[in-house]
Amino acid sequence: MHFTIGRRDEIDSEQLCAMHRLRADVFKKRKGWDVAIIADMEIDGYDALEPLYMLIKDGGGSEIKGCWRLLPTTGPYMLRDTFSELLEGRPAPVSSQVWELSRFAVTPRYPGNKGFSDFTLEAVKAIVAYGIEQHIQRYVTVTTVAVERMLIRAGLVITRLGPVRVIGKEKAIALEIDLGAMTQRALFGVPKSCCGATLQ
Repeated sequence: MHFTIGRRDEIDSEQLCAMHRLRADVFKKRKGWDVAIIADMEIDGYDALEPLYMLIKDGGGSEIKGCWRLLPTTGPYMLRDTFSELLEGRPAPVSSQVWELSRFAVTPRYPGNKGFSDFTLEAVKAIVAYGIEQHIQRYVTVTTVAVERMLIRAGLVITRLGPVRVIGKEKAIALEIDLGAMTQRALFGVPKSCCGATLQ
């Protein structure tokens, strides 16, 4: 697997479009979410805020198989500004050491069975390793109860930031993912001091 991290102006335009098409396929077609589609691509307002993206390819191929979006909590981000009801009145995290993960998508060719597929687990390891490398202490994310269970099963240290809410067709939850020693041991066997994934 190969992982590329960069901002919009650092990523090849064809790969960027492929990422947005993958998001449209996953979130609109497969999950039926109420998201805006422009020219077969899923794009929202947070994509205009200079986020970082992780693009995931399988082996030496060029096709985008998965993606993440990362935004610092020091500016606008999805949990605080779109899904604040998931915090149930609690203050949203604001810290240079806390970043939000959103728009995680993987091609349907990599299904899991009651847990993460090998592909998805490697994507989780890569995004955690990148956070460690960048001195990020925690990620926050809006996800589903099903994904929460898989994160727990994988050994990540997570905390609920609020109650479960039904949003659209999903049971949604706001989570904080601690990138400390316990999560590192669960994913890598030993605490990591740097990223072992192939990034550029």
